[in-house]
Amino acid sequence: MQRLGPFDVIEPIGAGGMGSVWRALHRTQSVPAAIKFVLTGEKASEKLLTRFGAEVRAVAGLDHPGIVSVFDYGTVPASLAAETGGEIAAGTPWLAMELISGGTLKTAPPRDWPGLHDILTAVLQALGSAHARGILHRDLKPDNVLIASQTDLRPGLRLVDFGLAFLAGESNEDGQSAAGTPRYMAPEQLLTHWRDFGPWTDLYALGCLAWQL
Repeated sequence: MQRLGPFDVIEPIGAGGMGSVWRALHRTQSVPAAIKFVLTGEKASEKLLTRFGAEVRAVAGLDHPGIVSVFDYGTVPASLAAETGGEIAAGTPWLAMELISGGTLKTAPPRDWPGLHDILTAVLQALGSAHARGILHRDLKPDNVLIASQTDLRPGLRLVDFGLAFLAGESNEDGQSAAGTPRYMAPEQLLTHWRDFGPWTDLYALGCLAWQL
């Protein structure tokens, strides 16, 4: 067990394109947390770090029961890097969020129409809150909709992974390659026509998600 700010980092629980996720516990409040570490070192890229920074800014500015809560963020100190044997490099950005333990829509899809209706309604409400603040998700898919269990802080669904969040009105500094999950991407996203992005970009992905479920 290693210390990171106010958290005790316990064990890895997942990995993805942007890095790894570890189970943690807030020492003074005894609140479970999930800490996301962005890839660094040889696997790092400026684009990756930019996406992580976008996730921090986007999620930290949102306050909705259907969007994962952010507790804290920072960079990994040299002491933690040494304790992990370099598995987590010094200077690695990290983001602490509420821990959601019920799986995802990919692992636990709805079994009937009423269940699907409730899920789509909940996701629409969360997206509506983000869109009202000028934030697009841009990577909506079953893997990025978590299901909170009764043992979590709050039951219900959570949108996660705003690493591709697009702050409306900001220019796309990349503009060269499509970012997202192809089977859920709207045409303007596949073609990297970032000036055409809007709430409809996420709604297209929601339609794909609904069809997949």
